[in-house]
Amino acid sequence: MRWHSLTLLVLLTFASLALAGAGQLANAQQSDAALSKESIAELSDEQVRRLLLEKLSKGPRQSAGGHSDDYHPAVIAFRLQRAFGKVQERATTIFGTADQFPAIPGTAWRKLTQNREYGSFARFLWVLLVALAGAGFIELLLRGRFKRIENDIASRELSGLSARAGAALGIFVTRIARAGLFLAIATAIYFVLAEDEARDRTVFIFYLSAIAVVRTVAAASASYFAPGRPAARIPLFSNVQARSLHLTIMGAVVFGAFGFFTCALFGTLGITGDVHTLLLISVGAMTTLLLAGSIFVNRKAIAVDICPEHNDPHQFRAVCGRVYPVLFTIFILVLFVGLVTAAFLDYTPRFGAALFTIAVGLVWPGIDAALEREATLRGEDNNQVAAAVMRVTRLAVVCLLVFLLAAAWRVDFFAMAGGGIGELLAGAVLQIAITLFVAYGVWQMIRIWIDRKIAQEDAERAAEHGDVGEMELGGTGLSRIRTLLPLIKRTVQLTLGIIAMMIVLSSLGVNIGPVLAGAGVVGLAIGFGSQTLVRDIVSGIFFLIDDAFRLGEYVELGDVRGSVEHVSIRSMRLRHHRGAVHTVPFGEIKTLTNHSRDWAIMKLKFRVPFDTDVDRVRKILKVVGQELLDHPDIKDDFIQPFKSQGAVEVDDYGFVISTKFMSKPGKQFLIRRYAFAAVQDAFEEHGIEFARPKLDVTVEDGDDDELPESAKAQKRSAAASGAAGKVAATVDAAAE
Repeated sequence: MRWHSLTLLVLLTFASLALAGAGQLANAQQSDAALSKESIAELSDEQVRRLLLEKLSKGPRQSAGGHSDDYHPAVIAFRLQRAFGKVQERATTIFGTADQFPAIPGTAWRKLTQNREYGSFARFLWVLLVALAGAGFIELLLRGRFKRIENDIASRELSGLSARAGAALGIFVTRIARAGLFLAIATAIYFVLAEDEARDRTVFIFYLSAIAVVRTVAAASASYFAPGRPAARIPLFSNVQARSLHLTIMGAVVFGAFGFFTCALFGTLGITGDVHTLLLISVGAMTTLLLAGSIFVNRKAIAVDICPEHNDPHQFRAVCGRVYPVLFTIFILVLFVGLVTAAFLDYTPRFGAALFTIAVGLVWPGIDAALEREATLRGEDNNQVAAAVMRVTRLAVVCLLVFLLAAAWRVDFFAMAGGGIGELLAGAVLQIAITLFVAYGVWQMIRIWIDRKIAQEDAERAAEHGDVGEMELGGTGLSRIRTLLPLIKRTVQLTLGIIAMMIVLSSLGVNIGPVLAGAGVVGLAIGFGSQTLVRDIVSGIFFLIDDAFRLGEYVELGDVRGSVEHVSIRSMRLRHHRGAVHTVPFGEIKTLTNHSRDWAIMKLKFRVPFDTDVDRVRKILKVVGQELLDHPDIKDDFIQPFKSQGAVEVDDYGFVISTKFMSKPGKQFLIRRYAFAAVQDAFEEHGIEFARPKLDVTVEDGDDDELPESAKAQKRSAAASGAAGKVAATVDAAAE
């Protein structure tokens, strides 16, 4: 048995086994169930082929599971084999007409010149030449004005991407106007001078259409690459690179436009069949090679435009920049082979869609890179709105191009019911693109508002109280909304991400009901297994609801204290005034003491000797308090003035005078410094001394008269040393 017959037998065996299972549920498939391995093995090659073709000709059948047999491996393998055979057969037939290729120009010439008056075709050629030359001459006369318009557009201040895009649009419109003027004048001259001959009009219209295509593409290329106008250029090309890309692409476009319109003209003249198909393939192959060559030759310029050289060479975008031109070159070649294969299989090849796809692949990476650079630049300039607009525009461009590509390839997004897998996938892609675009746009708007609000709150706090990082211990913290905004931002981001993910899964055909139920079960299990985590989260929510603390406030949590530096969903981070960082879960907080709310009271104590007039001291301290209220550096920080509370206690060295004042939180330490200095100056001015620890030592010399002088001196020295030690101990105790 030959190899291909054995292959068919194996494939038919798998197909029959699948059909046998389905035949038990439907009377229409009972004959399939009757087929066994033994009966199939007894069939001849021709019988096997005929049986399989009969099964395939009945269309998609439903298996026992309700699924179409179109996607059965055996059916797919057979169809692929049949398609390969048909492609091989068609290719052999078409390329077999290569010997007729040299006769095509002569045949076309005979078709154009037969049954005509003598010299009429020469007259047509002269009219055609005059029409084109006349239109070109008039355009040349007006070229200076068009150039001045283009130079005026390019000479403006083009600092941003939007300005350069506007300049490119202006140059494109100017070039299109020139092309439209040329085409209109050429058409007018031709129809005034030409004879009424249908074949001549066909030739004129075809080649004028080719000129229109070339001029349109040239206008778009000149406005985008802007050779010779670096200020108006969107991609990061040098003048040499821009000119090289423009010229090589235009070379491919000129050849392709005139080549395909010539093929179309030959078709209207009756040159059809396989030789005409070979002509189309030849022109398409040459055009494809020119386009692929243009991309490959200028691959370094394209790579630099996608990711500039000063970026990290190992960055993902840099790697994509180096790989993309090569992959795009291969894609162009594969796309052409696919179109030819589709033609061999009797499908209508979509050459227009293929050319549009190539144009998108050429332009889109540069536009995306330009939008990314502009977004980064706007972000560095602290223009978050413009940066967000650029990011959303990037996603909008991707969605728009996906839609345009689908439209070019005639993909119906809304043919969901009864559609094939391609239509289902296309619909899913559209829904996913819209979901991501909306979610990203909403997130950018919320993020910008929150970031602006945070910046505004920080600016107001810095203007009123100074920088949070440099504030005094226990100073006023940030506002309540400023404390909650980072948590709100993360919550919104997480919520939008989950919603977008659910919609994406639903668009892909995933039933999200079990996913949500499973997430609920997992969440419940986590809740039971992680009670500490749940306690931390719930405790934190209630602490925030109670407004127990805010960012920047100085709080005390048992043995831990510090300024609130960061708040997360389950813990808070405290910065001790000596630099240490404490992370405290909310569930561990039993008592929270806030030292930064509303006001702070500072008490200062001063000791004066016993012989001091206490009432006089009170009056002096009252004057000091008034002076402090008038001090420009601290007068706005007082809530209650500095004042004396009188003598509150007596110790071994004198009276203890107590003073106090009330100030804004965190400002009491600054006022204390000024108060100490002011009291010292006032006491010195009025002759009042501070009480100092002292110890009186009495040495009796009555019984030491008989001692020698050296012994007396030694005894006095010992007594003095002991007294000095007692004084030092007393001073240390007072200092503690």
